[in-house]
Amino acid sequence: MKNRILCFLVCGVMIFFSCQEEERELIDPNTDTTIPVDSQLAGLMTKVSIHDGSYDDIVDRGNCFSVNLPYSILLDGQEYTIDELGDYNTLSNTNRIEISFPITVTLSNHTIQVIENLDMLIDLRSMCQIDDDDIECIDFLYPITFSTFDSVRNRLDTKEVDHDSEMFQFMSGMDQNVSVSINYPIQLVLHNQERVEAQHNSGLEESISEAATACDEGDVL
Repeated sequence: MKNRILCFLVCGVMIFFSCQEEERELIDPNTDTTIPVDSQLAGLMTKVSIHDGSYDDIVDRGNCFSVNLPYSILLDGQEYTIDELGDYNTLSNTNRIEISFPITVTLSNHTIQVIENLDMLIDLRSMCQIDDDDIECIDFLYPITFSTFDSVRNRLDTKEVDHDSEMFQFMSGMDQNVSVSINYPIQLVLHNQERVEAQHNSGLEESISEAATACDEGDVL
């Protein structure tokens, strides 16, 4: 009886360590799918997922945030509602534009903030820089799935990301104790709407790096 119990315990221990080894093999830090926390690729992916606030600069004059739709402005003294992106095409720098407050804005880190008046908007503008970190010339096509392994908890998991806000939070919150691996292939779309496919980390890093300076972002301050 004792021998059976001992045999059972030994088998249980062997199975446990075998499972742990299999989990580690699924995310091998030496493969071209695992993303080191402080790597150039992790930084590039974070910059791609930063919220681009430059598309409405003709109104808010701040490239590090955007005004959430819908909202109203005075356009050359007449009330005008902006409720879709195409409305910005009707505006020009010769128009006299005044924002009707309060407005809600989305910051570069995807957080939401209420702006009550022009003074608050001017303070927010002062935080923007013309050479901002976001990479606007390429975008991820979602969903993208990651595999993670927590070496402290010995836990293998998956994470599906469906939006830039989720990607930004996931990449900027990476933990040294958690190995992160992309489940390739993934697709990205360039500023000219051409799609590219990445099969591994080196290909993804190359695509983002090439696109980083491939188009005129046209930020206004």
